[in-house]
Amino acid sequence: MALINKTKGFFISFLLGGAIGSVIALLYAPKQGKLLRNDISRKTNELIDDGRKKTSDIINGAKEFADSTLDNANEVLNTGVEKIARKTEKVKEAIKSGVNKYKDEINSGNNQKSSDLENAENIRRERS
Repeated sequence: MALINKTKGFFISFLLGGAIGSVIALLYAPKQGKLLRNDISRKTNELIDDGRKKTSDIINGAKEFADSTLDNANEVLNTGVEKIARKTEKVKEAIKSGVNKYKDEINSGNNQKSSDLENAENIRRERS
């Protein structure tokens, strides 16, 4: 933004200096009043057109810069979102794997308890 302000200030100073210089040069030129006024009017219109053209160029350059910056920001954001999605998927898979492993351990523990109960029942029957 500072670059745009500096550039804008430079062009305004340039145009102002050019306008003042043109008016002074015309005033010192040996011409009739009507011709001098026509020359001043023509030069003023040229300077206004140049100013509009340069202003348009500056605005277009700023728009292009803003669009480019916005595109880069969107690209970085999308890349970050994709990374987060991949990491989230890995965490989900790890949790699911852990839950399945836990369930397997619980089931094998329950099977062991059933087996222990059956053995105890068999031993009690043998003793009776």
